[in-house]
Amino acid sequence: MNDTDEKTKSLNRSMVCLCAAELVMMINTTAFNVALPNIAESFGASMAEQQWIVSSYNLVFAAVVLLAGFLGDRLGHLKTMIVGLAMFVIASVIGLAAGNVPVLLVSRSIMGAGAGVVIPMGQALLGILFRDSELSRAMTAWAIAGTLGVPFGPLVGGALTATLGWRGIFGFDGVVFLAVIVVIHMNVSQVSASHESRSLHMPWMSVAMMFAGFTLFSAGLVNAQHGVLSMDAWIPMTVGVALIVGFALHDRASRNPLMELGLMKDPSFAACAPALMMLNFSMYGIIFIMPAYLETVLRHDALIGGMLLMPLVVASIVGARMNDWIVSRIGSRGTSLMALGCLAVGMLTIGVAMRLPEGMMEQSMVMVGQIVAGFGLGVGQPAMLTWAMGRVPVEQSGAGSSLLTVFRQFGSIIGVGIFGSIQSGLYATGFQSLARTAGLSSQSAGSVMLDFQQAAGFTDATGDAIRQVASHAYESAMLGSFATAAAIIAVTLGVVALLSRRVSTK
Repeated sequence: MNDTDEKTKSLNRSMVCLCAAELVMMINTTAFNVALPNIAESFGASMAEQQWIVSSYNLVFAAVVLLAGFLGDRLGHLKTMIVGLAMFVIASVIGLAAGNVPVLLVSRSIMGAGAGVVIPMGQALLGILFRDSELSRAMTAWAIAGTLGVPFGPLVGGALTATLGWRGIFGFDGVVFLAVIVVIHMNVSQVSASHESRSLHMPWMSVAMMFAGFTLFSAGLVNAQHGVLSMDAWIPMTVGVALIVGFALHDRASRNPLMELGLMKDPSFAACAPALMMLNFSMYGIIFIMPAYLETVLRHDALIGGMLLMPLVVASIVGARMNDWIVSRIGSRGTSLMALGCLAVGMLTIGVAMRLPEGMMEQSMVMVGQIVAGFGLGVGQPAMLTWAMGRVPVEQSGAGSSLLTVFRQFGSIIGVGIFGSIQSGLYATGFQSLARTAGLSSQSAGSVMLDFQQAAGFTDATGDAIRQVASHAYESAMLGSFATAAAIIAVTLGVVALLSRRVSTK
């Protein structure tokens, strides 16, 4: 075997191992969301507490990701990635022992930190190992690995929750992430394009401003479920935005920046950032809202609820597989714009389905919406990542990947926050209105899961009436949530088109 063949085999092994890390992390994310109704029932968690359980992961992820890029470009991307994987093992042990929501928040926060390290380091390693046409192949494999985690997550999470309870997910995570650490350590070579002379001095002011900004903004979004104009919603959001802007200005003027904002001068890179943000906005919004609909409103168990998300996943895999073919015909820019269009149409379709008569027609429309949105997710991610990372200098691979990942995680934060707040607010209003019409108490327990629990304490007729009111209120709220999401994605599509109108993306 010649050196070229050996090098190709080594690169392929590295790509498979890095994609395996992405796969198990996505399994972790979607498995946990499927188990969320059971966790909420176990701890009696309100919608706000559920939002924080999910948002804590995304919040810490966003706060850590730039720091990961900073360290990866200086200490080595592979070493930094293995540290991130070890965080998942530690968090799994804490999650197994969790007896209340605060401890669970700690576990999910540590996992978020781990993900904030692993994802940008994985993308950076691929960006260093593969260049030009091979980069598209590597990013497509990365996207498919992440997409495959979506079906495996609900299936694994559903099976574990049904047999071992939700704690089984944390036990699964601990074992699997240990195995991934061993496999990556054995098969991925330490590579780095960093300059040894680059400063290792930590820009703590930038880290603190960014973390505080994202925390306050997320807190405002969660509180917005009680009213967007309430002081505990708009004040934290306003202060959070001010801190994020202040962080960007401070970091830009710093001699030791945490974030390479200069990369945003490239129109292609700048266009990809909000486009990728919408991918996570859509995916996290869907997997936050849909499990309660599938498991509580439609009364399926966690395993069946996970299987009913399969159309989204299969369509994502098909879209990722067709990426190269589509890009070769309409370019990265056209593919990215098409992906955003599919997301907007898919979201709107799921929302409109809630206005149809219950039964096969409603479920068929939900399936169509999942397929269209899933295709957009699948075809969009590799096209956008290849388009953006192809513009990043090799020595800034970690910083470039981290900057893109920050935008993606901000999409996750606003996805859970906007979906959760709109859904909760509309649900409470709808429940009160429908309950009064039905002659029932208009007091909601705060979420559809808790209202179903509350219904169990009444006689059959009253309990059935409460469940029916809660189901209709949740479906009505889904229309508002998904229609709002479609509008946000459509506006972003226009922004991306405007930013990239003068660039060649073939």
